[in-house]
Formats: sequence, structure tokens, C-alpha cells
Amino acid sequence: MGKVSKRIIQIPFKYITGQVYNKLSQGDEKGFLYYSAFLPLYLLSLLYGIGVRFRFFLYRVGLFKVRRLGCKVISIGNITVGGSGKTPMTIFLAEKLKEKGKKVVILSRGYKGKIKDIGVVSDGNNIILSPEDAGDEPYLMAAKLKTIPVIVGRDRYMTGLYAIERFKPDVIILDDGFQHIRLYRDMDIVLIDLRKGFGNGHLFPLGILREPLKGLKRASVLMIKGNELEITNYELRITNLKKQNKPFILFNYKPQAIINLVDGSRLSVDILKGKKVVALSGIAEPKSFKHTLEKLGASVIKEIALPDHYAYTHKDVQIIAREAEGADMVITTMKDAVKLKSFSIEYLPIYALDIEVEIENSEIFEKVAVQ
Repeated sequence: MGKVSKRIIQIPFKYITGQVYNKLSQGDEKGFLYYSAFLPLYLLSLLYGIGVRFRFFLYRVGLFKVRRLGCKVISIGNITVGGSGKTPMTIFLAEKLKEKGKKVVILSRGYKGKIKDIGVVSDGNNIILSPEDAGDEPYLMAAKLKTIPVIVGRDRYMTGLYAIERFKPDVIILDDGFQHIRLYRDMDIVLIDLRKGFGNGHLFPLGILREPLKGLKRASVLMIKGNELEITNYELRITNLKKQNKPFILFNYKPQAIINLVDGSRLSVDILKGKKVVALSGIAEPKSFKHTLEKLGASVIKEIALPDHYAYTHKDVQIIAREAEGADMVITTMKDAVKLKSFSIEYLPIYALDIEVEIENSEIFEKVAVQ
């Protein structure tokens, strides 16, 4: 396979610094750049750590109150910045709970959305907000879970009260809620990407940790994302995580189909074998997306990797079309698809890769999470 060309549609300063930061925080970069940036990032990391610990202390001694809602609350989150698959896992859990006859509502912060207070993305019958207003991930959840209400709001407690008053759920799921300790949770499901681990072990911004690793003690369940090869390669990480003495569940994401963004038709992923494709993504882990396409047999001739939650423009779509010349298809993520569908793309052979959660220890998951 030839060398893949990598084009960035626009290169904002925050994207360049983000790529540099990713290398530093993962411990991949050990040259001049690493050592010149180490001291200021280390000092910022110390200040951040003081703030995080002080906040937890205030809750622990009761100066800040933990509020309870009048129904069961399950949080799905992580202890690191960046992607670990919270949105697909939230969708998966919501579907499982609904199969058990539970009334479910999903609460999300609505990151990058325009709603400042409380917004109903979906009432379980109709999608009310756009991706721009709701944020791409809440909109994606609403589109996938057509009969489950999705609500955005920065204050999860107030949003939860609204959800209970309007929808009377049995269970509320907090998307990305592990650090939102103001709201009491009956269960904390923490996702860990085995390949990424905990980066270089430092707190943000020197590393990728949102809080010290001892925060894993609050977790009810540890869900580890990794395939068989990664599990073998990172056996030591598995061993260390098992020392947490928490229910321990392995999972991954299985491609289900590719969806035509123009007419909505679904095709088997087998059609990607031997196809020349452009990999288009605005997610936290673009390498993982490209790797998935290659595992499906696609020849990734170009990669357009954009910042997470990227806001596309008409000009971007025109550039994507030029980059797609000579390719059989443009393959993007479902998160990007919800934004791209609002543009005139009838002339583009563009598809979204639809994935689903695949759990190795499904019996344990059913026992501890779906009750």
C-alpha cells in the first residue's frame, strides 16, 4: 500500500497545538519540543491538580452538596480527555435498558452546541434541535435512539429535574458524567481505551488524565476497549486495572454497515474491500478510524483528519469533493455525518461507517448494568 496523503481542510492554530499536545501527553514525543514544553505544562498540570483535588475535598467534607434525583442515575464517562467511545456506549446501554421495559432519558452537556440552558434534542417522538444547537453527539444519540428522549444542559441536576417532571423516566443516563460529582449516581461506568491507557500518567495539560487515577475508586464498573491483539500487547495494563477490584468488562466496536448520506441506503461493509477511499473524520482518535477502514479491506489513499467536533462549512465540502477525485468513496464517521448531511452533497460518493458496541462479557454487563 502506498503512502497515504494527509490533508487538513483548514489548519487553525488550536489544531496544530492540539496535534503537538497529543504527542506530548501520550509520551510519544521525547525530543526538543517535549523538553521545552515540559516545564510550563508541568506547572499548569500542578495547578490543575490542586483545583481538582480541592473541588473533590469540598464535596467530601460537605461544603458542596451532592444532589439526588428521584430515579436511578447511571453515568458513562472516563478519566482521560479525548475519545473512548462514550456516545456509542450510551446508545448501547439505553437500548438494553429499553429492552428490559425501562423508561430512559439521556442527559448530555451538549458540548459545542449553542444551547446555554436546557434544550430537548428529542422528546422520544421528534428530533427538535439541530446538530449546531444540540452538539453533534447529542444529536447523533437522538437520531439513533428515536424513541428515547435526549436532553442537553450544563447543569445535570437541573436538567435531571426537568427530565423527571416532563418524561418521568425509570433511569437517567449521564453521557460523559464521571466528573460531574454534584449529581449522585447509582452507578458509574468508566470506559478505558486499552491502547491509549492513561497517556504519560500526568494530569491535564501535561497528560491526558482529567483527575488522579485514584478517582477510579468511584467507578462501579470498568469497561476496557480493546481487541484481542491489544489485550495481548497490553496484558500488564489489564493486570493493573484488575487490581481495582471492580467488575471488569471487555468491549470493542464492530462495524455494521456503511450508510449513504444522500439517500440513507445501507450497504454491507464487505463492499469496502479493495476500494480506494478517503477517510474523513473530525473526532478525537482519527488514527483509530483509519485503522478500522483498513481492517475492513479498504485502501485509504487520503486521510482528512480534523479537530474533534469540527464545524464544517460549504467551502470544506467543496474541498472534500476535490480531495475525493480518484477515490471510489469518502467514508466518514456517524458523528461527522450528522453535520455533513445538512449540505448539498448529492454529487459526492460519501458514506458513514455505522458501528455498534460488542461486549465480550455480556453476562456480567447484563448483571451489573442492565437491571
